[in-house]
Amino acid sequence: MLSILIPVYNFSIVSLVTELHRQSLKAEVPFEIVVLDDCSSELLRDQNKGVRKLKHVRFIELEKNIGRARIRNRLADMAKYSSLLFMDCDSEVPDDQYIDRYLPYVGHEVVVCGGRAYKPEQPEEPEYFLRWLYGLSREQIPAKIRAKHPYRSFMTNNFMIPRSILMQIQFDESIVKYGHEDTLFGLELKKRNIPIVHIQNPLIHIGVEAAGEFLIKMSESIENLVKLVKSGKIDKKHYDDVRILRYYAFLKRYGLTKTFLNIFDGLSNALYRNMSGNNPSLFLFSIYKLTLFCRAMNKKDQES
Repeated sequence: MLSILIPVYNFSIVSLVTELHRQSLKAEVPFEIVVLDDCSSELLRDQNKGVRKLKHVRFIELEKNIGRARIRNRLADMAKYSSLLFMDCDSEVPDDQYIDRYLPYVGHEVVVCGGRAYKPEQPEEPEYFLRWLYGLSREQIPAKIRAKHPYRSFMTNNFMIPRSILMQIQFDESIVKYGHEDTLFGLELKKRNIPIVHIQNPLIHIGVEAAGEFLIKMSESIENLVKLVKSGKIDKKHYDDVRILRYYAFLKRYGLTKTFLNIFDGLSNALYRNMSGNNPSLFLFSIYKLTLFCRAMNKKDQES
């Protein structure tokens, strides 16, 4: 009935799996939990192997890292039930009703997104403030708001999908580094008119990265987005579904791209310092991201 699928890389999933197992047993539905380790450190693999003692739980180790898109496709191949519940490993279940809230949608041909949440307390260490602030402001969105733009709000951290649909679409395995595999998947759902239902059932993101790591991941996501645009996998008619592409399209429409870069490219180091500091600005963060994107797009244009 329900396959709970968790890709894991260098994170402890013992508490998460134990709670999901408890809730699934309580729900009295056929279920399995499949954890696929993407070549984590030996210490964490040994720690996480303990979940194998739980009934209906499989913990499988990969010999080499295969990336965020491919590992999700691999998990779908391994699943034995028709409804697939994917979640990120660095998550915490908010309450004891998490599994129950998904059950009414099991067996229906819809994609269901539960959302993401963050703990309300500001991190004690300043280096974690940027990621926490970004998540709280940009990712913790109530279901009613997400439902207004259902495909634009798709995230892979917490969603249920019929196996039959995922076998048709799959995640694009050309995306190896961090970022935008969920953007492309959401657009594929939109192109095929596959309905998305947003419900208020968020997982709490507890794996908040330090600013330096987060900014590296953001840069990788920009690289991925540029490749997706240049390859035609995201075309201009879908720019409105991606925040940074909406801003970029505005600059292009009014011939402001070079002017924007002339102003902000030289300030990128100062913007980076703000992101890494004790009082980061999300507005400046957006400017920094757009600067990186415009620079990368111009570079690709000159190479072609």
